[in-house]
Amino acid sequence: MSKIYTPFKPVVDAYGRVIVNTKDIQAFEYLLGKNLKDIISFDNSTEEQREQGLPILPRHFFIFVGIKDGETQYKPYEYNTYRLVVSTYKDIIINIESIG
Repeated sequence: MSKIYTPFKPVVDAYGRVIVNTKDIQAFEYLLGKNLKDIISFDNSTEEQREQGLPILPRHFFIFVGIKDGETQYKPYEYNTYRLVVSTYKDIIINIESIG
């Protein structure tokens, strides 16, 4: 049985800009338990790496470590739809905090 498509609802921030997330946190669960050094950006990936099933980020996405070994890191104020905020322990991703 196929899943029912639910369109994304746009959200307006405090400055009147429209924010639409096209990805969900559940789409990045494959990164949990992976080392930061083992994750490959889309631009640096090859066809052989994709076939092997290595952890590759979608195009334009990048990882920002929000909590490193229990210490909160400072995140930029501006919203970025491609920023994945994660928490790590000894460079292993333990939680995906948010997108943006």
